[in-house]
Amino acid sequence: MTTTEKLAQLRRAMLEAQIDAYIIPSTDPHQSEYPAPRWAARQWASGFTGSAGTLVVTLHEAKLWTDSRYFLQANTQLEGTGIEMMKSRQPDSVSIENWLGATLMDGQTVGTDGRVTSLKASRAMRRKLEKLDLKLVLDEDLIRRVWKDRPDVPSRPVFEHTPDYTGESWQTRLQRFTKWMEERNLDYFVVSALDEVAWLLNIRGSDIDFNPLCVAYLIVGRKGDHALFTAPRPGFSAWTDGLPDGQKMEVHNYDKVSSYLRRLNALNADIGIDPDTISARLSMHAGDDKTTEYASPVPGWKAIKNDVSLEHLRTTMAHDAVALLRLRRWLDGTIAEGITEAEVAQKLTALRAEYSPYVTDSFPAIVGYAGNGAIVHYRAPEEGSARLQAEGLLLLDSGGQYQTGTTDITRTFALGDTTEEMRKAFTLVLMGHIDLAMAKFPAGTTGVQLDILARGPLWQNQMNYGHGTGHGVGFFLNVHEGPAGILTNPKTPSGQRKLEAGMVLSNEPGFYKNGEFGIRTENLVVVQNASEEGWLEFETVTLFPIDRSLIEQQLLMRHHVAWINDYHKMVLERVGPLVEGEEMDWLLEACGGL
Repeated sequence: MTTTEKLAQLRRAMLEAQIDAYIIPSTDPHQSEYPAPRWAARQWASGFTGSAGTLVVTLHEAKLWTDSRYFLQANTQLEGTGIEMMKSRQPDSVSIENWLGATLMDGQTVGTDGRVTSLKASRAMRRKLEKLDLKLVLDEDLIRRVWKDRPDVPSRPVFEHTPDYTGESWQTRLQRFTKWMEERNLDYFVVSALDEVAWLLNIRGSDIDFNPLCVAYLIVGRKGDHALFTAPRPGFSAWTDGLPDGQKMEVHNYDKVSSYLRRLNALNADIGIDPDTISARLSMHAGDDKTTEYASPVPGWKAIKNDVSLEHLRTTMAHDAVALLRLRRWLDGTIAEGITEAEVAQKLTALRAEYSPYVTDSFPAIVGYAGNGAIVHYRAPEEGSARLQAEGLLLLDSGGQYQTGTTDITRTFALGDTTEEMRKAFTLVLMGHIDLAMAKFPAGTTGVQLDILARGPLWQNQMNYGHGTGHGVGFFLNVHEGPAGILTNPKTPSGQRKLEAGMVLSNEPGFYKNGEFGIRTENLVVVQNASEEGWLEFETVTLFPIDRSLIEQQLLMRHHVAWINDYHKMVLERVGPLVEGEEMDWLLEACGGL
């Protein structure tokens, strides 16, 4: 079916259900950033493939809200569908609720699927709509009526991420969680977020592409009666047989979680839920007003990596750099053959896979040549992607999922002649990257307070970028991980989160000129204690040379030059032992001093 045909069928379902507007978010029942295909309803209905967006359909109009990362992509993918792109997170943005208030008549009904809408989000939506004299219903999954070949709940194999990687057993992590529950007098707690389940149980899977996750709910019992709800599959004996006497881990079918919670509710159990991650419908089964709401402690625990995992990550970064080194040399030798962006992504995946702990990429590689580099979350199509030429810029943002860590690196390469404008923008971005990398800051500092360091050189030249400067990164988990981040918006929870030693974040300022080029320089950094007590600093752990041909050295200050030289010395020391011959010669040249 075409997008137009899908919308027509959806509107017929809306008429049958007496719903005047239907909201289709990008989320799944676990509030995942990247949902499994079963819950990719917004993508299915609209054709827009970006990771963030909300589709709103009335009987006569359809609009899709997305943020600045996807403006160019959305305009392209929505062309001819009858869906209009709406900008979110902009000073002049119109909210979904306000647009509905201006479009619908008083008393009309807005519907959305409460199975994929968080309790917190549904409450906020209801309050806003009630002020506009509109009703909200959460019990209609209209997509189910029109998406006839909808994929099943995924059921791929699972395995244990063992303590020699994680530095801590899942039994110890569960014990820490039950102690937290005891302090709050909770009998049970519903863990909904997939990466929280994965971290607590050291369980890994491949239910969601690029994210080593198993689609499941975990209900933790304070007295050791735990229950996991997931699609039937082998591989759970490590958890069902791995608890001490008197404790148990039952594994039930995914769709039995609602009835299980209703039973606990009937027994008057004290059930804890996190309104940010539990769905509105599942909260209802748990007892709604009878439940106790707490922010799950897992994101905070998970964000702070222990020494074992950090040492694995440092080693992984060196091997990840070898894959990039081989790709860069391959590029130099094959551009004349007319290779495409998609072929570059495929080659890099193959090179990463040569390192045995590799499992998958951590996200679809962003390989943007020339104007495509200005599309922040660009994904080159397998057919029809741009052919590289020996001129201009290539932006390459990629990463790998290894059992020994998750990587995320962006480099901007000069493929030949470049303009002064390109080199100036590259240098200003690099200066901001360095200023953030060198920061020393007191304990209690948030990401919002540091963001200006990365943007300062650009702002001085009236230039900017429309995405955050840094996000948390998991350890063989989601490449985008809370609760901390580095960004401008003080109202964003991740920007307000205090940075703590052990957190792994990205440092990725950029600049994008629509239709011409994109620039981004990204390394991962570890927050660590500085020499002075009560102060913190960043350790850069990504290891790959900066393209010195793009640096306008006269713009740099002394500390910028010193950082670049010191960084390249570190890259040479840590990556050099892994290569030899012509590869070593290339690395020596790439790590030369300024």
